[in-house]
This record gives sequence, C-alpha cells and structure tokens, in this order.
Amino acid sequence: MSALTRSARFGLWPRLRNLAARARSLLVYLSFSSASNAVGLLTTLFMIRHVMPQEFGRLAITLGALVVVNPVISFGADNLIAINKTKMPPEDYESFRRAYSNFALLIYVVAQALTLAVWLTTGWGDVLVLLVPLMAITKFFVNMASIEYVMEQRAVAYGLVQFLTTLVAAIVTIVLVLWVSPRAESRVAALMLADIALLVVRYGAKPAFLLSWRFESTTFVRIMKFGAPLMFSIAPAYLINEADKVVVARTLDLGAAGIYGAACTIAGFMLTFIMALLNATVPNIMAALKEGRETPPRTAMRYAMKFTGLTFAFAIVFLLAYTLAAKYLMPARYAAAIPVVYVLVGMMQMRSFYAVVGTITDYFGMTTEKLVGFVLGAAFSLGSMLLLVPRLGLFGAAFGIGMGYAALGGWLMLCLLRRQKSLHP
Repeated sequence: MSALTRSARFGLWPRLRNLAARARSLLVYLSFSSASNAVGLLTTLFMIRHVMPQEFGRLAITLGALVVVNPVISFGADNLIAINKTKMPPEDYESFRRAYSNFALLIYVVAQALTLAVWLTTGWGDVLVLLVPLMAITKFFVNMASIEYVMEQRAVAYGLVQFLTTLVAAIVTIVLVLWVSPRAESRVAALMLADIALLVVRYGAKPAFLLSWRFESTTFVRIMKFGAPLMFSIAPAYLINEADKVVVARTLDLGAAGIYGAACTIAGFMLTFIMALLNATVPNIMAALKEGRETPPRTAMRYAMKFTGLTFAFAIVFLLAYTLAAKYLMPARYAAAIPVVYVLVGMMQMRSFYAVVGTITDYFGMTTEKLVGFVLGAAFSLGSMLLLVPRLGLFGAAFGIGMGYAALGGWLMLCLLRRQKSLHP
C-alpha cells in the first residue's frame, strides 16, 4: 500500500483539504477586513485632524448608545439567525426571517416614539439621541445580512460588501466634514447612508420580507423566549462595552472622552481581526458541536486556544507597526491617546476568549447563564474603572474593559463545565 493510499485511508488527505479550505476562508475574511479597517483607520485619522476632541466624544458616546438600543431592537435574539440558518430548511428560514424582521420593526416604532417623546418633554440629551433608534434598526438588518453571508460561507461576497460599505462611509464622511460641518452629525449620517446602501445590495430596493407586515404570534413568542433573559443583560453589556467612555467623560471631561474614543477607534483594528477570525471559525464550531465527537467544554478550549493564539500573534504585529507609525498619525491634541492603544489591544485578548466560549453557550441556549455572566463582568468592569480612572486616567478605563471580559469568559467556561457534569455525572 502506497503512502498516498494510506493517507487517504486514515483520513489525512480529507483533513488537509478541510484545513486548506478553512485557511482560504480565513484569508478572504482577513484580506477584506484588513482593507476595510485600513479605510476606517484613515477615516479616523482624517477626523482627528478635522474634528475637535469634544465632537469625537459626542460621537463615541452616541455610537456607544447603540450597545443598549441594538439588543432592544433585536430583543437579544439575533443569534437565532445563525442557529436557524444552520438548522432550518431554506423555506422555513425565509419564514423566520420575515417574522423576525416584522418583530424588530414593531419594537423600532415603539422605541422611536418613546425617544422622541422623552426628548421633547424633558429636553434631556444630545440631539443625536433622536437618531439612535433609526441607526439601531438599520444595524439590525445589516447584522442579519452579515450573519447570512457568513453562514452561507460566502466569504468573498461578505468581505466585498463590507469593504465597499466602509469605503462609502469614508467618502461621505470626508464630503460632509469638509463641506457641510466638522461635527459628529456628519459621521453619523455617513454611517447610516453606507449601511442603507449595503442593505440595498443584499436585499434589493424592495425586500419581499419587509413589504407585508404580519403579526406572527408563534415566531414572536419563540423570539421572546430566547431573547428575554438576554434583555436583562442590556445594561450589564453596556457597562462592559461602553461605560468606559462615560466614566472618562464624567471623571475627567468630554475632551478626554474624545481622546480615549480615538484610541479605541485605532485599537478597533484589532477587534476587526477578531471578528474576521470569528466569522471564519463559527461555521466550524457549529459543525463540531453538531457532530458531537467531543464534549462542548473540550471544543471550547480547543478553539479558544487556537483563537487566542492567533489574535495574540496578530496583536504583536499590529503593535510593532503602530509603534513605528504612531507619532506620525496623531496630532498634538490627541497625543495622550498613543500609549492607551497598547493597553486596549492587550485587553482584547480577554474578548477573544469570550468570543469563542460565548458562541458555544449561545448554541446551547444558555441565556440565563450568559445574563449572570454579563452582570458579573459588568461589576468587575465598572468597579475597576471607578477605582482606576481617578488614579490611572485613560489607562484605568482600558484595564476595566479587560477585567470585565475576563470575568465574563471565565464564568461561561465554568458554566459549560457544570453543564457537562450535570449531563454525565
């Protein structure tokens, strides 16, 4: 028996083909994500040179509000898109997508009405708050389109659409900032216009699933049952992801929040890599869980180790490049952001671990455990920031985010182990 025959017999050749396919998929995601993030980084550098830190602070806090409103619009059940896309026949998924879209639109109408009423009667908040519900419903459909591309394993289509969306947003931002107003409103308008363009590319100008609204009680109830526990995690999720900017603004000032927001935007290049790697990995995680050849905790640890190893390697390369370029990128008024980027990128390793473990707990519908994890992570994050920001300034906020994700990821891993033990005592 030849060596090639033995390799085929023992499954080596199929494994190599599968590994090559995964590598190609990851390369596509990373190529387009890197290009998109490069455009986003250049847009950020453009804004740093043309927008005052106070306006950058307004933008950071407004976009941070989406962390609260996005899950309200989706009712915390957007992971059902990936799950049902994997499990359902195409015609059943089309029915689910139509029902979920109708459900989200209903919540949007209520949220927009409440936001307008509160703003008119109290005069509270920045005028940008009125755009947050509209941004959130747009992001809901963008998220749906992105998940569908990923689950269909259409990496090229996904990457191309994401890149063109970022490019359109950049062009519109430059036009509006230079010729209309160098304010936060210009960037918000550009982001919304680019997202709408993406949706037209994915679903057409008149998507069939949006043209007729129906109250589909059975699907609505399923969505509410899945998402209800996660709705309680909105506030803790906000504290983990966005409270750093608010704490900085309250403890220091809005200008400091703008400088910190600029650092977060640059460090976001690392987050883009994490999301690209996750997009390439999720279909394989789902397939491994569906096959059931190993226990979920073992699957979680195997993928988490690979995932965090790759993100750590990328972080080293990114920070080396950033070290060489930082002094040329930041004008003097944003110089305080330069060292903060190092801490933010380092803390994203905690987020990498959570990304894998959280995907697996979502697969098993462990929403209650995730809620507890968010509360625990929020307590660690907010407590760390309140303690450290007065002493360490912007560095304290960056450390607080890392502590929150470390607590969240560790708790969910513990829950997977407890679940496995209860099933097989």
